[in-house]
Amino acid sequence: MLTHKSLSFLKPAQQAKVIGFSEEDIPTKILEMGIVPGVFVKLKRQAPWNGPLFIEYGKEKSTVMLRKEEADCILIEMQ
Repeated sequence: MLTHKSLSFLKPAQQAKVIGFSEEDIPTKILEMGIVPGVFVKLKRQAPWNGPLFIEYGKEKSTVMLRKEEADCILIEMQ
């Protein structure tokens, strides 16, 4: 069964597919980095105390650090 959640719900090593965004005014940097609907993402780790999330994404396995607030607006489909 597929479920939709925000990217911040991923646990380390979990993978999901980006399906959209919860807000219309998405930070441009997220789109410019290539985190767009259809891309697969994987949580590498999260800093303590609800700190930034280290995300691996795309075919090139790029890694980026996102604030929890940014991750909250990215909707995913669990695999």
